[in-house]
Amino acid sequence: MCGIIGIVTKNSRNYKDSLDKAILSLKHRGPDADGTHFFDNCALGHTRLSIVDLSTGAQPMLSGDNKFAITFNGEIYGYKEIKKELNNYNFKTTSDTEVILALYEKYGENMMNKLPGMFSFAIWDDNKQSLFCARDRFGEKPFYYCLGKNNELILASEIKALVATGLIQPILDKDSLIDYLKHLYINPNKTIYKNIFTLPPAHFMTFKDGIINVKKYWNLPETNEKISLTEAKKTFKDLLEKAVSKQLIADVSVGAFLSGGLDSSTIVDVASKLKPNLQTFSFGFGESINELPFAKLVAQKYNTQHLELQSGEYDLANLFVEMQEIYDEPFADSSNIPTYLISKAAKKFNKVVLTGDGGDEFFGGYTSWYKPIYYMSQNIIFQIFNIIKSIIVLIFKPSRENKVDLYYRVKGFTNKILFRNPLDIHIKKNTYFSDSELNKILINKNIKNKKEKKSSLNDVIRFDILNYMPGDILTKIDRASMSNGLELRSPFLDVDFASFCISLPNRLKINNKEDKVILRETFSSEWPEEIRKRSKQGFGAPIKEWLELPSFTLLKEKYLNDPKQRIFEIIDFNQTQKIANKNNYQTWILLTLSVWIEKHNFEIV
Repeated sequence: MCGIIGIVTKNSRNYKDSLDKAILSLKHRGPDADGTHFFDNCALGHTRLSIVDLSTGAQPMLSGDNKFAITFNGEIYGYKEIKKELNNYNFKTTSDTEVILALYEKYGENMMNKLPGMFSFAIWDDNKQSLFCARDRFGEKPFYYCLGKNNELILASEIKALVATGLIQPILDKDSLIDYLKHLYINPNKTIYKNIFTLPPAHFMTFKDGIINVKKYWNLPETNEKISLTEAKKTFKDLLEKAVSKQLIADVSVGAFLSGGLDSSTIVDVASKLKPNLQTFSFGFGESINELPFAKLVAQKYNTQHLELQSGEYDLANLFVEMQEIYDEPFADSSNIPTYLISKAAKKFNKVVLTGDGGDEFFGGYTSWYKPIYYMSQNIIFQIFNIIKSIIVLIFKPSRENKVDLYYRVKGFTNKILFRNPLDIHIKKNTYFSDSELNKILINKNIKNKKEKKSSLNDVIRFDILNYMPGDILTKIDRASMSNGLELRSPFLDVDFASFCISLPNRLKINNKEDKVILRETFSSEWPEEIRKRSKQGFGAPIKEWLELPSFTLLKEKYLNDPKQRIFEIIDFNQTQKIANKNNYQTWILLTLSVWIEKHNFEIV
């Protein structure tokens, strides 16, 4: 995994100082090496975390005739097979980077449907005097760009590198700020700044003669309602085994995170059969997050070399402040802190670690979100009958499982009566500041309620794949891992496997009894009994407990109780005082924002 930087402008060698400053700001993404290359009208830079082709894979990498050059961040899984189809290209390295160059030389912009993996890259074509850039389908790897003060096109893996060039002064985008206040993160198709942009997942971009052109190259597959459970199970298992096999390939050791949940346990199950003595990591973070007992059961069953990582002594308030520098945009998902800590601990043993990210989105795993919507879709008479039936079952068999199921059924019924539109309900459930609350706390802003079009459970799941997953989950793990020089790989995001899972009908994801139907049907017999029955465990932090710590009280006094802080140029001070004392997620969101604002230099207009 790496950091990329590029500046397209006349006399690019005059920008060496700007390029060097940007590279320095990205050294955490590529601590092993760095490099630059200057054409007359384009300068490319790169910081390298050496994973594949350690000896000859340096970047920026040039084609044989020196007319093309690439700076690339990511991994092209299965690149050796792709390479066999490009036998007319004179390869000089064994890296996946050169395969991208070869594909571009042969197919140009049409190369994207032949390129799997996680990636963001930029290729300068000196013949055409044009730039070609692309980002992977799900947004695993970041890509930002902007126009500098002299109309230079600047691109980079992180916003901090764009700013480090000294060629742009960011301007706050208040619409993106609203997205953050509502949902903890920035819309994945925008940034927090008006004049800095992100290349959306599954898009490519060209830049020629001063014109930027962005196009989508891939869409989510359609649902296949006709597939049977038997057929689905076989294809599911085959594709997952292929995905894990491809992602185990590296010229350094590869380990796996193991939480003891269904997703990570399945990845470890498959990986341990392909790679004996697989090294696995689980994490203990005080009393709030302790996945060690369940992970140990899985590690023993699959006979892995298991390490239990403890966070040790830590200053939560200092870590909280540090996150505002690691994340270039305001980001209030509290699990970023434990994710950062486990990445830091794992890096001592491996450069590459497999994860189970993507499973919840592809298999319908967010039970508290999806189950009420699933019940909502049922006939209202049928719903009433099942609610009564569930009450009777609970009376005679009182259990947490039956109590939760009744709650979901009642919630689904009330949702159908009061709201009708599943996507509106889903977005509202995951909104931390309502429109009316934002109208109170924001200065000079009139928030209007937006209604979504008629939708279904399938639309809700696809919304999370396109929004929540890239905006929150993948942003979180990329910054947390790369700030420690660690590469995380997610086999569930393999394009063939993911496409198949997305196409599965809802009956193979959620039913009356369980979530993640296809995963359970395919792999439950291979899990330890305790894991099979385990309910979903999040990786979030105990916000209320943390905010009541003396160190956080000091942070709140400094950043939320002082009217001189910059946050109060956009947020009403008096309204904030009421929220600061709640010690809930609204408090966390505003505290994150205030510290972030003080750590970054931008204009508020």
